[in-house]
Amino acid sequence: MNIAPEILNFLAEKREFSEIILAPKASPVERRDRVIRRIMDVILSPEDIRETLVSLRSHTASSLGSLGREGFFSFGLPNVGRIRVTYITQRGSYVVSIIKVPYDIPPLGEIVANPDEAKELIRKVEEGGRIVGIVSRSFVVHNLFSYSLLNEICSRRSWLIYILERPITYLMKHSSSIVIQREVGVDVNSFEEGVEEALFLNPEIIYVSDIAVKGALTSIRKLLDVPILTLFSLTASDTKSLRRTLEVYLAEYAEEIWDLISLVVELELNEEGKISFSVREL
Repeated sequence: MNIAPEILNFLAEKREFSEIILAPKASPVERRDRVIRRIMDVILSPEDIRETLVSLRSHTASSLGSLGREGFFSFGLPNVGRIRVTYITQRGSYVVSIIKVPYDIPPLGEIVANPDEAKELIRKVEEGGRIVGIVSRSFVVHNLFSYSLLNEICSRRSWLIYILERPITYLMKHSSSIVIQREVGVDVNSFEEGVEEALFLNPEIIYVSDIAVKGALTSIRKLLDVPILTLFSLTASDTKSLRRTLEVYLAEYAEEIWDLISLVVELELNEEGKISFSVREL
């Protein structure tokens, strides 16, 4: 049973970020703010999920070929937004995350609890020559915040902005700045290749999304010795969790990297659905 049409119809009714999880022997659920709720009264079989995954991938240019054990892809739907799909295997069956992202990037002042503090954060980030980490328990939250921050900088500065992500979440528009977005697996083969390309172009600012993704964290180390404003985001609860991640993935370089990070922005979603943040200067 292919439930892709029902899922896309559900996502089309959502104006904001939304994430759907498909797992075998369970109902489709929406995950929001670390809470899940059932959206359909069906129990999915492994074949149901596979058929749905194949149907979703048919919206992309790479619809042919084997799905493999794990993977990702994204595509846009008119009047809906971009759909970002990530899947892994669990004892031979697929578990799927489907994230809908609105086309328009909301202004930073609209999504944060305190817009005046956001203006001060932009000023600190724009000082340049620093490495800024953005962390949240939710990918949706830190990714949304990062793109809204970049969009503000894009409209304020005449810079070259380079974004590296797997897969692309938002499509940014040029403004006062020129924006280059590269999708790992489509535009470049790896995070390492994307970072090397960024160094060749020498942009004023580089953003790497969710550095916990395999290959991203080790590749970003190449950016630490160059005078380019570097932003990275990570799914982590706080600054301490960020440091533990560095120690686990880049043990011999963890202290060196930590010394080069100037700011860590910790994000939380409050009861009103606004993002509260704390800035830790290191």
